[in-house]
Amino acid sequence: MNREPKIEELEKLIEHFRKTDREHELSEILERHKIMDRDEVLDVIDDDTHEFHEEAIVINKLAWREGLVRKVAKPFKRFSWLFRNKWYVRFGIYWLSLFFVMFSLLNAPIFYSRLSVSEETTTETKMVTTQELVGGATAKSAPLATGEVIPKGNYLKVGKIKVNAPIVFPKTTDEATIQKYLTQGVVHYHGTANPGQVGNTFITGHSSNFWWIKGNYNYVFVNLDKLVKGDQAIIYYGGNKYVYEVTGKVVVAPTDVSVLGATDTPTLSLMTCTPPGTNWKRLVVKFKQVAPKYVKPRLVERTEIVENTVKLPSTDKNSLGAWLLTVWDEIVGVFKS
Repeated sequence: MNREPKIEELEKLIEHFRKTDREHELSEILERHKIMDRDEVLDVIDDDTHEFHEEAIVINKLAWREGLVRKVAKPFKRFSWLFRNKWYVRFGIYWLSLFFVMFSLLNAPIFYSRLSVSEETTTETKMVTTQELVGGATAKSAPLATGEVIPKGNYLKVGKIKVNAPIVFPKTTDEATIQKYLTQGVVHYHGTANPGQVGNTFITGHSSNFWWIKGNYNYVFVNLDKLVKGDQAIIYYGGNKYVYEVTGKVVVAPTDVSVLGATDTPTLSLMTCTPPGTNWKRLVVKFKQVAPKYVKPRLVERTEIVENTVKLPSTDKNSLGAWLLTVWDEIVGVFKS
């Protein structure tokens, strides 16, 4: 059975539209939504008292349907209405608030312990293990004999086979260039180690040449094959003296470039063509450096006790983040004290 709205009910609606300057819309809205229809009335009017449950129910119901309320204008208005008019919303918020307060109180010691220990530094002593390389040449130059003088320039001296020749250092491995410099002495092969360095110092010289080609070093390595283990060679380089001792020799094909390979200690390789008078094979005599004595580096671990961990320097002291971190450290410091 349909029921006519009470006068006071209509007055409330009219007053609402009057306050919002929309009186002309009232009749249109009532007609469109058939406010007298039973289903609509029961949504907003109490069956026993025939009064509105809340004036805001009817106001919001019509206003939201007509788009008279812009939801984005006051995003918390709907929540505020729910909080005031829905007991279960209030109960949920009160319960969650109480839970977080009790949780924080019960776990306060945990939070304090987490804040009181910094991840960056500590005053507790601890064992720190470091690694370092030890070893290497004990001196830059081998000791000089009585009356010995290091010559100006770079020289190779092999006493047993009467070799005393300047060492030329071309900046290329071009065959024609090497042949040109072989008339001036013995030639250091570009790209291999320099004398005294860790690696393979590779030097080549003539064992023979045409007799009409002028040069003082056409036969400098003609007797290289007579060297045996224990024989020595001396190199004067960069104002220092280096002494080498024969460890072996090998004959290889011209295409075998393995003899140019690097080594992990200071070594010397002297090469020439063999047999003398041909360029059929290559004779390579290998030496090791004996003076200055070289000790191969090795990795050594050291363990020590430290009081504090050293911090890396800051690169952003003048920044908002650094300022906030300083303030936070001060706050934590108050609790620590």
